[in-house]
Amino acid sequence: MGEAKRREKLALTQAEAMAMDTPGGRIHVQWDHTASASPSAQPTFFAEFLATTGLYESWVDSCP
Repeated sequence: MGEAKRREKLALTQAEAMAMDTPGGRIHVQWDHTASASPSAQPTFFAEFLATTGLYESWVDSCP
């Protein structure tokens, strides 16, 4: 039973990075499952959302 938990933890720590396309370029995000907080992952997902929906571009176009 303990061996299965170790294998699961190992699989979580060896996860591949995800590529996110943002207005600033491509960013690779890899979760650190041992950390208590992730300072830059959530804004990256939000930036990809803005780029995908076109909201970022329309916001920039509306700026003086």
